[in-house]
Amino acid sequence: MVLSVKKCLLFLCLFSWKISAQNLDTRLLQDVYGSIQPTNVSTAKFISSTAKPLSLALPAGLLIAGFSTKNKTLQQQGWQALGGFVIGTGITQVTKRIVLRDRPFIEHPTLFAARVEGEEPHYSFPSGHTTVAFSTATTLAINYRKWYVIVPAYAWAGAVGYSRMRLGVHYPSDILAGAVAGAASAWLSYKIQQKWLNRTKRKTPN
Repeated sequence: MVLSVKKCLLFLCLFSWKISAQNLDTRLLQDVYGSIQPTNVSTAKFISSTAKPLSLALPAGLLIAGFSTKNKTLQQQGWQALGGFVIGTGITQVTKRIVLRDRPFIEHPTLFAARVEGEEPHYSFPSGHTTVAFSTATTLAINYRKWYVIVPAYAWAGAVGYSRMRLGVHYPSDILAGAVAGAASAWLSYKIQQKWLNRTKRKTPN
């Protein structure tokens, strides 16, 4: 009997915490989103639209430059960037189908409206645009450890995340999860590549 009461109390606490977290998420998004009335969000639309093209342009550019100049380092960086993109996209798509969280403009139509044309009502958590942007930024940070590379890279990635909220298609928690997933994906791709290179070196006869 005592155990059942404890379970009920635990359930109520978790349920209350979930509701509070959802309310906080919605309130924070309202602060970023602003009024539901039409707003000039052309800058947010542009920044949002750069996420995937630039995230694919980085590995493509590195690989093209690496193979054309026979530069092994650039080739490795290109494969690493592509690996981060693929891993991040995979994590995002799997998580979306597990969590099944509706986008803000679907869940709260009286508060938010999608401010970008062609935004399909796919699931919200985590943000795919933010994931690939932070994967790209982290790849650059790992390989080019200079402030004038790292600061602009993460500023752009952060702007992508902010733009997704400004357009009403993601909650703050979606953006945070996407940023973590993107950075982790880039780091995982880097570690996998390093392990592969070390194994190859050991197998190569002197």
